[in-house]
Amino acid sequence: MSHPQIAVFARLANGNASPVRAIAGQKSLVARTTHGIAYDDIRDVFMVPQFYGQAILVFKGDANGEVAPIRIIQGPKTTLVNPSVVALDEVNQEIYVPQGNHLLVFPEDANGDVAPIRVLQGAGGNVAIDAVHNLLLAAGGGGGGGGGGSRILIFDRTASGNDKPKGMIGGPHSGLGRMMGPFAIYVPKQEVIIGFRGPGELADDASFAGVWSYESGKWGDTGPLFTFGGPNGLLQQTRGVTIDPVHKEVIVTDKRVNAAITWDIPEIF
Repeated sequence: MSHPQIAVFARLANGNASPVRAIAGQKSLVARTTHGIAYDDIRDVFMVPQFYGQAILVFKGDANGEVAPIRIIQGPKTTLVNPSVVALDEVNQEIYVPQGNHLLVFPEDANGDVAPIRVLQGAGGNVAIDAVHNLLLAAGGGGGGGGGGSRILIFDRTASGNDKPKGMIGGPHSGLGRMMGPFAIYVPKQEVIIGFRGPGELADDASFAGVWSYESGKWGDTGPLFTFGGPNGLLQQTRGVTIDPVHKEVIVTDKRVNAAITWDIPEIF
């Protein structure tokens, strides 16, 4: 069994590198089954879901060792049930927690047993928030654990209740497969970067990552701008994607390779 921890590595770490620091231990309350975290680089804090404790843990950005969270969202009013991923809108200071077939939204400074300020039905997969264009992108259409799906639903950022999506990316010509884990968006060009996993559990699964436009007018059954990482291009079982716009890099985690793999893809940016 893996040791529950949040490990921090140097940006240019390569190979069998050691973390520069790690958050772990009983005081931290960090547990396994964490499929996504969110970092606020304005306030220098990050959020971690606690699957078994039905909670969201908030730490200082420089947390290290066996340190306690600075805030914990937890209790019956939250309606949290086994959260495994979390997303953040640092501009509007809101935390988004997918919950099966719906999405919970909390204020970023929430603490204790607090009710969500919004609940959106039909958007229970991984999400990303575009605060510039006031859009919320959610994975939908099934696909298994970790917030998987086979299409991207596009909502108004403040959608709630039974509000319907404004549009979606998906269909037989889109190339969207079984999304696994958090995806990333690059807001200036309105691009979404997604990792996909093949249909089985073997190392030769047809996993890959791709880039789609979510600009209005380009929604629907539209194909990717390009793909990378597969087949036979190192990716075997993707688990999440993030981007580093400053250095024009894309980082994909892979469960089977047991690594975080970085690509230099300036054309995205």
